Amino acid sequence: MKHWTLLFAAVTLLPAAALADVPPPQAPPPALPTPWSGDAALGYIRTTGNVDSTSLSVKGNLDWISAPWSNHAHTMGNYSSSLGASTAESYEFDDKLSRDLDPSQYLFASFNYTDDRFAGVVSRFSEAVGYGRHFIKTPTQTLDIDAGLGLSQERESGYQGYDGEFIGVFNLAYLYKFSPTAQFKQTLHIESAVQNTYINPVSELKFTIVGNFFATLDYDWRHNTSVPDGTVHTDTITSINFGYSFGKKPG
Repeated sequence: MKHWTLLFAAVTLLPAAALADVPPPQAPPPALPTPWSGDAALGYIRTTGNVDSTSLSVKGNLDWISAPWSNHAHTMGNYSSSLGASTAESYEFDDKLSRDLDPSQYLFASFNYTDDRFAGVVSRFSEAVGYGRHFIKTPTQTLDIDAGLGLSQERESGYQGYDGEFIGVFNLAYLYKFSPTAQFKQTLHIESAVQNTYINPVSELKFTIVGNFFATLDYDWRHNTSVPDGTVHTDTITSINFGYSFGKKPG
C-alpha cells in the first residue's frame, strides 16, 4: 500500500513541478512609434441660383522623423470658377530636409514650387540650403527660424521663359497648442533677389472635431515686389477645410 501511495504522489506532483519551470507568458513589446505622420484636408463650396460658382481647396502634409534627420513635405491646390469660367487656380509643393546638429541647431535643404495662373508671377521654382535654430521646443510651443542661399526660376504673366536668379531665403515656423484639441500655426517664407522679393506668410487655426478628424481656417498671403504692368502685387487665399490626420510624431 505504501508503494502505491508514493507512486500516486509522484504522478500527481510531476506535472506541477514541470509547470513550475515554464516561465509565465510575456506581454508583447510595445509598438515603436512610426516615423511617418501627416494629414489631408478638403474644402468645397458650390453656389447655384443667381450666382453660379464653385470653390475647391485641397492640402496635405507628410512628415518623416528619424533623429537626427527629418523631412516635411507640403502640397496645396485651390480652384474657383464662376459661370463656368476659371477665376482662380493655384498649386504649391514644398519639401524640406533637415538634419539636427544638436538639440538647438540644424542644417536644411529645401525645394519650393508655386504655380498661380492669375498672379503676376505665374510660376516659380526655388532651391536652397542653409542653417537654422530651434529657438523654442516645448510640448506647447515650437519656434524654428532659418536662413540660406539658393536659386530661383520665375516666369511672369505674359512670358514663356524663366528668369533665374540667386536668392536669399528666410523661413519662420511657429506653433502654439492652446489645448490637446486646438492649435495655431504661423509660417513665413521669404525669397529675396535683385529683381523680385517674394513674401508668403500663412496663418492656420486647427481644431480637432473627433478622433483624427479636424477642421482648419487658413489665410495665405502672397506678395511679389515686382510684377508686370496690369497685375497686382498681392494675392490672398482664405479657406476652411475638413480633414483627417494619421500617424504620430515621435517624442
